[in-house]
Amino acid sequence: MGRETTFLLAVLGILGGAFMGVLSMKLLVPRPPAGAGPDVDPQEVVAASHDLVEPPALEPRVPTASSPAVRRDPFVTRSAFTAPDAEIPDEIAPPPAAPAFAQPAAIEPAPAAPIAGSYVTAPGDTWWSIAERAYGDGRLYRALFSWNRRLDPRVSTTPGTRLEIPPQPKLTAAWPKLIP
Repeated sequence: MGRETTFLLAVLGILGGAFMGVLSMKLLVPRPPAGAGPDVDPQEVVAASHDLVEPPALEPRVPTASSPAVRRDPFVTRSAFTAPDAEIPDEIAPPPAAPAFAQPAAIEPAPAAPIAGSYVTAPGDTWWSIAERAYGDGRLYRALFSWNRRLDPRVSTTPGTRLEIPPQPKLTAAWPKLIP
């Protein structure tokens, strides 16, 4: 074999090795279990429709003798276009006074029954809401998730999943670094 053939085969081997490495990384890397990432309920995420609004008709500014005195914006040149509401009044009226109403008493949501032992997830449940109902503090969701993940690595909050809710002292002892 000549030098050129050897060189081309070496380059081809390097390219083939790089391709196989990338392909194996894409195919063989384990994926996180369903529900292990951020809890987003696909039924609650709905893209809001946006209506397109036509821009205002712009007309070139033509000064006339009958036009009222208008204060000009110092950053806009005379050759600029103006929108229909381009006039700035000389005095700005204060906003109308708000009527004096009594402040309503703070409405607190009715506390949900605390969860003890095991819990079957319902639609719309998140790790935060489950921890908030179980312990009164949603910030314990990471420790609760870690507790249940230790029992089942594919744990998720999909409806119908059975979760174990340990007492708070047990949870704190097991996962002290995850307690806020």
